Amino acid sequence: MVNDVKNSGLQGNNTLYHAKKQHLEEVKHDSVKHTTTSRGAEKDSVALTPQAKQLKELQKKISDGDGFDRKKVEEIKKAITEGAYSINYERLASKLAAFEFDL
Repeated sequence: MVNDVKNSGLQGNNTLYHAKKQHLEEVKHDSVKHTTTSRGAEKDSVALTPQAKQLKELQKKISDGDGFDRKKVEEIKKAITEGAYSINYERLASKLAAFEFDL
């Protein structure tokens, strides 16, 4: 009787395994397109999602740019050296708290 319980459990796991394996094969098939070259050999190709294309464009913009506004930095430096730069401590504290909360 114990043997029957073990066999039915393995059979259920085996069915689940094959179902998942079949699903993975379907996903692979859907994500990779097969094209045929002039020689008749198959060649794999990958199609990028719109999000991946957008991310690639953003990475290019970041690498091409300076990463900061030089004019604004120069203005702040000048204000600090002249003693005209003032800090809004309440705003700074709320921004720090919001940042910590997001982490």
